[in-house]
This record gives sequence, C-alpha cells and structure tokens, in this order.
Amino acid sequence: MNPTELNQILRDHGLRATATRLQVLSVLTSSAKAVSYSHMQKSLAAFDRVTLYRTIHAMIENGIIHKAIADESETYYALCSHQCSQESHDHQHIHFRCTSCDQVSCVHPSNDIHVSVPGHMVESFQKEVTGRCASCNV
Repeated sequence: MNPTELNQILRDHGLRATATRLQVLSVLTSSAKAVSYSHMQKSLAAFDRVTLYRTIHAMIENGIIHKAIADESETYYALCSHQCSQESHDHQHIHFRCTSCDQVSCVHPSNDIHVSVPGHMVESFQKEVTGRCASCNV
C-alpha cells in the first residue's frame, strides 16, 4: 500500500497518521500473513518498545488490527477487515498456525462457523487451528 492509502486507513478509524502508526501499518500490509511482535520490533527498531506497544494497542482499539494468535512465546497481529470498528471486531475467519514453518495466517473457511452454548449468549470465540500449511503440505 502507498502512504496515501495508509493515511486513509488511519483517518477512517479516527487516528492521526503518526510516523510510528504509518510504519506499523506498512509492516503489516507488506505481509500476506500475520506478523509477529518480535518481527515488528526488529523491523521498527527506531521506535522504543513502549511506543510500539501503545501504537499496536491503539490500532486494536480502533479496529485496524487484531491479535491473530497470542501464546506464551509470541503474539501475532493481522489487519482487520473493513467491518471492524472501535465498537466491535468482526472476524469470520480462522487463525491457522503451521506446525512446520510456524507462520500464522487468517484463513476464511468454506463454511461459516457458528457456536451455540445453551443458556449463554456467545459474543465471540477464538478460532485457532494448527496443522501444516499448503506450502509445507506438499
């Protein structure tokens, strides 16, 4: 994406286009897969950890990015769809982690996934799947 498009994404979600936000968006849009926090730290070494953390948090709160997978060793972030906003993150996809190459991607299933829990109102649930990605499964 070019700088004008990155600026527009931030403006559409009520955020100013700061250098840090533009760089974070640039890293995320340059990858077809989710990006790990450690990769962002290395790619954006000019920014301190606190600034990077606050930038990521602001982008999550404003519906620009989401945590694809978070575990004890790493957190992966991906761009949100256009349906996401400050009010809600609407993700109709699976977070797939390859056990061979350790890449994380947002995959849209061929069928909608619905969860019903008797007596409860489900607002959201995590859809994380592990296995071998198409590249590693050849």
